[in-house]
Amino acid sequence: MSDWLMQSNYMIMILQVFITLVLVPLLSIKKLVNIANHYGLVRYPNAKPDVEKVLITSKKNYWTVVIVILSLVSVIVGHAITHQKELLNWDDQSGLMLIYLLSMIPVIYMTFIHRKIFYIFKKYAGSKRSASLKVRTWKDYISTPYLLLIITGNLVYVATVLYFVQHPFVGFAGLGNIFGLIALDVLFMMIIIAMYKDNKTYSIEQPEYRFALKKRAIHINMLILAIAVFHVSLSMWVQGTELVSYKIIIQSVYFQLMLVMTAFALTLPKSIYEVNRSEY
Repeated sequence: MSDWLMQSNYMIMILQVFITLVLVPLLSIKKLVNIANHYGLVRYPNAKPDVEKVLITSKKNYWTVVIVILSLVSVIVGHAITHQKELLNWDDQSGLMLIYLLSMIPVIYMTFIHRKIFYIFKKYAGSKRSASLKVRTWKDYISTPYLLLIITGNLVYVATVLYFVQHPFVGFAGLGNIFGLIALDVLFMMIIIAMYKDNKTYSIEQPEYRFALKKRAIHINMLILAIAVFHVSLSMWVQGTELVSYKIIIQSVYFQLMLVMTAFALTLPKSIYEVNRSEY
């Protein structure tokens, strides 16, 4: 591997650490506070003492988790750069996967904070709910551009597999890759169907807010599926061509995209904040 490419790999690792363990946590905290102030406390001012108590404790614990993970990951990456070796003296791809999984810990912890805040508001909301006069079907929740992107990704994937059937590389699984694509599509289809049928947002009194939350979650999962399919296709091209040296950069960028989308999948849509500001 050339020195330029090695240094590029190290730079992308540093960028991944910065985005996933510095930028995303900062934005996540900002989103959490916005949800508490611009959504919950505007409608449920009596919940302020409980919410503030949870926020103080949760933010302290959250930053403790972030700092511990950031320190650990920084040592791993720093050791690799200092000694000009692969991550953990192991393998850069496996090392990036480990870093990605470690970076997901603060994301998972943040979802529990959101859940705590959510149940506080649910407690103060009572049992009164507004019903929508418009009957919404599954078509209202599906994004046509994202659906076309998924279809295009599937076609590209199939074309890629058929090409490498004729020009195989070491480790290529042949037409068996098609079954992998089917499994991926079915998995996300089940997730999206479960989201469509889920009624957990019922505790939110405004039907347009419930619709916006569910629609956004479905759209994000559609986008994640599309990116995942394109990423697998790209990985096959990288593995089967002379671009194999760039697989670390491609994998790192993919991990960053996945973590950012996952981190903000549970936040309230911006439209909810805008409605609140206009109403009050």
